[in-house]
Amino acid sequence: MSQAPIVPDSGPANDYAVRESPRAKHVSLRISAQGQLEVIVPRGFDCRNIPAIIAQKQSWINRVQRKMALRQSEADPTLVSPFPDSIDLAALDQIWQVSYRPTQASGIKTIVHPNCQLVLLGDTKDWELCRLALKQWFVQTAKQQLAPWLARISDQVGLNYTRVTIRSPKTRWGSCSSTHNISLNSKLLFLRPAVVRYVLVHELCHTIHFNHSPEFWELVSRHESRYETLKAELKKGHYQVPHWME
Repeated sequence: MSQAPIVPDSGPANDYAVRESPRAKHVSLRISAQGQLEVIVPRGFDCRNIPAIIAQKQSWINRVQRKMALRQSEADPTLVSPFPDSIDLAALDQIWQVSYRPTQASGIKTIVHPNCQLVLLGDTKDWELCRLALKQWFVQTAKQQLAPWLARISDQVGLNYTRVTIRSPKTRWGSCSSTHNISLNSKLLFLRPAVVRYVLVHELCHTIHFNHSPEFWELVSRHESRYETLKAELKKGHYQVPHWME
């Protein structure tokens, strides 16, 4: 059976196309390699509900579209500037707006304003200097947020640790040593709060079971019943990390 043609529409913050599918049982969103948003709906669905659905998924849409834009820029660097104009900290439900103000200074000075405004002053034509400044700001923010977050979860689940460090490794999201020292990846701030909480619970459970035995996963499930779904989402978490942090 052929599917209905794509019908152009416009959303609250996106241009999108709507496609009615006789096989669809629920609404789903797809983003093409070119960054075009497509909304697939079941037959007879009331399309007036689409803007609200898109609004709920806006953070995810923004992240994926930026990722697609980056991939295109790698093929043709003239398509997208490497300088981000916004930074989506999904874990904190914050989107920071970034502006660049050139001065005669040889370095970069980072100014943090209220309402999630970040200003880089100095030699802003030098991308490497800007990238390092953004990373320094980001890692400092992660230290300020993740350490107390881990302490709160520790109190909630009744599992203690010795100390916590925040780093930026390329692969591991977290680790726990045999002396109960926990290390967390600063890039967790790019993930959803539920996924971050799962990582924190996971590492805290390693203070009891220093392995991935059935007993370990039973303890994890006791404190996070959705751990299997969140674990699967975490495996795709690197797609949420912007290029300047990779």
